[in-house]
Amino acid sequence: MSEIQIYMWIGLVLFLILIAYLGYLGYKRTSTVSDFAIAGASLGPYVLGLAFAATFFSAATFVGYPGWAYQWGFSSLWIFMTLIFASPLGLIVVAKRAREMNIKQKSLSLADWLGDRYNSDFIRVGTALVCLFNIFYIAAQFAAGAWIFKTLLGIPYSLGLAIIAIFVVAYVFWGGSFADIYTDAAQAVAMAVMGLLVFLSALWMFHGGFTGAFTHIHNTLAERSADLVALTNPDSAAFYAVPAIIGAFIIQFAFSSQPQLFNKVLALKDPRDMRKMILVYVVSALCFLLVVLGGLYAAVTVTVDHPDQALLTYVTEAFPPIMAAVLGIVVIAAAMSTTDGIFVVMSTLVANDIYRKFLVPRGIVKATPEEADRMALKLSRYTVIVVGVISYILVLNPPASMGMFIWVGISGVASGTLGPLIVGLFFPNLATATAAKCSLVAGIVAYLIILIGDLEQSTMAAGAWAVLVGVTVMLIVGFATRNKGVATEQPSQKSV
Repeated sequence: MSEIQIYMWIGLVLFLILIAYLGYLGYKRTSTVSDFAIAGASLGPYVLGLAFAATFFSAATFVGYPGWAYQWGFSSLWIFMTLIFASPLGLIVVAKRAREMNIKQKSLSLADWLGDRYNSDFIRVGTALVCLFNIFYIAAQFAAGAWIFKTLLGIPYSLGLAIIAIFVVAYVFWGGSFADIYTDAAQAVAMAVMGLLVFLSALWMFHGGFTGAFTHIHNTLAERSADLVALTNPDSAAFYAVPAIIGAFIIQFAFSSQPQLFNKVLALKDPRDMRKMILVYVVSALCFLLVVLGGLYAAVTVTVDHPDQALLTYVTEAFPPIMAAVLGIVVIAAAMSTTDGIFVVMSTLVANDIYRKFLVPRGIVKATPEEADRMALKLSRYTVIVVGVISYILVLNPPASMGMFIWVGISGVASGTLGPLIVGLFFPNLATATAAKCSLVAGIVAYLIILIGDLEQSTMAAGAWAVLVGVTVMLIVGFATRNKGVATEQPSQKSV
């Protein structure tokens, strides 16, 4: 066993003990479906800011995006720009107003919030079904963890995949949102430290400090291909043309309203603390994103068989073995920090949005209020197991690019939900239930046509164009139906 593997095993055991303890604390505080879904809307801005950042920046940040920089060069730095500008803007635009409205609505998820906003079970259930796209996101995080086990510990990919799936399923099963947020906040600190260290490694890996490093990287890549140092790269699956870059900015704006992030907005105890939460998120995000530069460092210092291995391999060259082990733990943490949040969301979709807010009020399932609450909590937990198994199966054969695989899920969710969300928040006179239904259907149909028809190379851009379709349909139909009122269905019961 190598020195890196020894440190990795020690760090992994300590990390899993910490996560298990935090999961236990979450379990002790989880007694209702509200606790499971949004931690009872009882948490402060600092822990939620860290948790939001950790959930937002998944293992793709530490594995997939450096792999893009390694493979496609300087054009991949657009991912840095979109994430540091468009995403915080999306959070600022949506978060505070949505949380303030939820004081009255008391919704538990994005699907629940939209269903309550439009008094429509069609919107509630339709959004819940659209959010199932995020199973691709979970699967990609599992794949990232399995890559770590394979690269640093020599564990076969399939076994590593099983290990990370079982562990994440276990602590989310018991601790729900409390476990998700507590563990995410702790993981965010480790992710920020690693981002800073990778960025600073240029000081000893290259002559002439940062200036010398980027001069050397630019010259070396330019000798290989002019496309590697251009603003766009025709070989890139993400940033091959200006329209694709514009699409990336649009979809990153939309990403801030993804359901696993939206539920953390709903978990904030005092809406007046939203500014503090956003500030913590932005500072953390900047630190995380510095690892993308590690992909450029790797492009001129190491050779790998798969781009997703670039940062891991670079760190083994740039740091002592103990630091390589720490990076391995950080990537596992990044994978878990996003995965657990999505697990909570998807279980809430089934237990609260479909069962508790649709099947029971409509009389499709007979249950007293107390029976419905108990069954909702059980469904929340057992849905975690089902989703975990499906996600595991999806990536038994690892995807060609984890970064692009993730965006299949993100784009699918955004295409159907952003129109009803944005118009519902800022153009209430146009926010009719009819418009929201049309936008939901048009957005997701447009996305499927673009994706299945292979009309767009980038899954990010595909999502962006579908989002624009959804928003446009929402505005047009909203204008046409604005005099008919906001609701066209009877409100679902707030609780049963």
